[in-house]
Amino acid sequence: HFSSQTMSVRIALKSFAQPARLSTRAFAADHAPPLKLFGIPGRYANATYTAASKNGELDKVEAELLSFQALMEKKPEFNLFLSNPTVSRQQKVDTMEAIFNGKKSSKVVLNLMTTLASNARLSEADAVTNAFVELMKAKRGEVDAVITSSIPLSKAQLKKASDLLKNQSGGKAVSISTKVDESLLGGMTLQIGDKFLDLSVKTQLEAYRTSLLSA
Repeated sequence: HFSSQTMSVRIALKSFAQPARLSTRAFAADHAPPLKLFGIPGRYANATYTAASKNGELDKVEAELLSFQALMEKKPEFNLFLSNPTVSRQQKVDTMEAIFNGKKSSKVVLNLMTTLASNARLSEADAVTNAFVELMKAKRGEVDAVITSSIPLSKAQLKKASDLLKNQSGGKAVSISTKVDESLLGGMTLQIGDKFLDLSVKTQLEAYRTSLLSA
């Protein structure tokens, strides 16, 4: 009798514990990056994404990382300081704490930057930011698109090209960047994901030349 009671208790405990384990796995999956990035920047970005998601700070962390990236681009001397191997790791950690230890700053970004500093990886901060932004775009379902033209586009031209790219994306949000390539001679090229559309004068002239030679 005692043995059967003990067995019943064990079965009850086992069945009670099972949903908890499933819930834990589900919780972890909810905060996992939408895609797995590799390499050193990717590993830091993956860990930062998970930490930011658990804290409900994904957008905040992205904004802070982009602001820091802009600061590095605007202040080359600061960027040189961060990548200078003669500056001690502790000095770089102290600098990161001074920048990100404010009440409005995310502890996730503070932890990331001080970890990069202590591991002599601050030179990877730009790449880590780019990797994190890639994860955020994947989360939002965004698709990268590039518009290349021979001269800078007017607002009307940019809107027309943007509308075309959005139609090609199948309803997904599109993150658009523009480039200028004078060798196109006119027109533009459009790239969205792995799709490429060449509307340049250069390509049209080359096609016309080829048709004349083959005639």
